This record gives sequence, C-alpha cells and structure tokens, in this order.
Amino acid sequence: MCTDGKTNVLCHDDADYTNLVNAIAVLPLKYPVKIHSYKVMRTHVHLILSGRGTDCVDAFDYLKYRAAKRLREAGHPSLPRDYDFRLIPVENEIQMCRNFVYVARNAFEVRDVIPGGYPWGASMLFYSKVHLLFEAVRASRVQSHKLREILGTRTLIPGDYLINLQTGMVLPQSFVDTKVFYKVFPTARQYHTALVKDFEGYMMVADQLGETVSFTQEEADMIIDQVLTSDYQGVKPDNLTMDERFRLASALQKKYRLNVNQLAAGLLLPARMLAQALRSKQYR
Repeated sequence: MCTDGKTNVLCHDDADYTNLVNAIAVLPLKYPVKIHSYKVMRTHVHLILSGRGTDCVDAFDYLKYRAAKRLREAGHPSLPRDYDFRLIPVENEIQMCRNFVYVARNAFEVRDVIPGGYPWGASMLFYSKVHLLFEAVRASRVQSHKLREILGTRTLIPGDYLINLQTGMVLPQSFVDTKVFYKVFPTARQYHTALVKDFEGYMMVADQLGETVSFTQEEADMIIDQVLTSDYQGVKPDNLTMDERFRLASALQKKYRLNVNQLAAGLLLPARMLAQALRSKQYR
C-alpha cells in the first residue's frame, strides 16, 4: 500500500512522523491485518501488510483520518476528500523481495541516511540489533491517560508494546511481523545485495506505484555495468560501436530513467552528441 505522495505534505516535523508510526502500530489492533514493513515519508506512507482487501482499505481510512486530524490541529492544510492510495497485490516471493527493498530504499531516496538508520520505518529491525539500544518502557507501565495521549487512541494497547517516551513512538518490534521478511531474505548478505544491486526490481515497483525515482552517478554506473555483463558479455563501453552505445543508452534511459549526463559518463560518450542521438528518430 502506498498513499498519494504528489499532492500533500503529511509530516511537517518529527512529531507528525511519530503520529503516523503510532497510527500504524494501532492498525493490527483495530483491524485483522498484519504489518510486515512500513516507511513514513514526508509526503506519503508505504506499508507492506496482509489482510483482506476491505480490511486494508479500512486501515488506509484510519491512517488518512489520523494524518488529516493532526494537520488540521496544527493549522496546516488538511487532506482533500479524494486523497487516495494504491493497493497492489504481491503475487510471489520475488515480488515480495522487491517490495521490501523498495520500501527500505525510500529512506535514502530523500535523505542522506541508510535504510536501517531511518527512525520512522521498520528497516531498523531487519538484520539489525540497533533497536535494542532504544530506551523503552512497556505499555503496561504507562498510565492509561498517558497512553491515550501518546497514541492518540482509546484502543486497548497490549501491555508488551514498547514505547520510547522521549519521542512518544511505539517501537516497530512491538507490531511488525518479520516472518515474511526473513522467509524471502534468509541471510543478511542476500538482503544487502538486493538493496544495492536490484535496480530492475526497484524500477518495477516504482512503475507499479506511479512514483518517480532517481539514481546517483555511482548507481547509474552499476546499472550500466550490470547490463554490459548480462547482455554484452562484459564488453567495456569503449569496445562497443557508437551505434551500439547509442542504442544501449536509449534502452537504459527508457527502463531506468537515467539522464543524458549519467549515460554519457557511463558509456564514455560526449554528452552533447548523445543528447542529439537520443532526440533522433533512429534511437527513440
């Protein structure tokens, strides 16, 4: 599930991010759904969850309600009535791997932070013990009125939920079901490799969600190297003809949205010459 990320700002400060994390923590208590991963971003929320379609829709409606309520109370523009989301079924384990990677990578698409270092997402749990360093108290040790104040709900909270009192945030180990993650990524190395190398899967999920992504020059070079290895027997760019490089650049631009400067640097071509070629009918 991904909420609309193109029309509204959901989080203006850290407390707004925490509000939505706490709302996600409440979802399995209010509806028959399981949370497998999440990431709260400035303009949208990503959720990997399981449940019936109608229950997932109810979960979205609750998140929308919590976000809109906080925006109104803070004097910010609220969410429009037609504020929407995308709910995409995950058909197999390969697709599940790609969705976990996509949600995790959202952290450093907009911030200079690794996935496991982002505080408003579940990635800190995956092959990491960092979350054990957070100071936390069990919900059973927090007075009822204080719990309602922190979590913004009268929903009964399990006593073993862990809350960081400094931020007022429920920690992800309290409500994230990690079984699916560890099934599709049985080793830390597999997960790390997918994070840094599965660019094709990343683009496939982005296209499904209608989201725009960008790559650094280092990532563009890795993509070009992967394609040269798989499709061109590992030939170096300067051993390809100009026509082959132009055709490869056209294909990479369409598939990965790489820009002319990235392609020119990776394929050892003058940027102006490549730009002219890509505008011609021959390489469109």
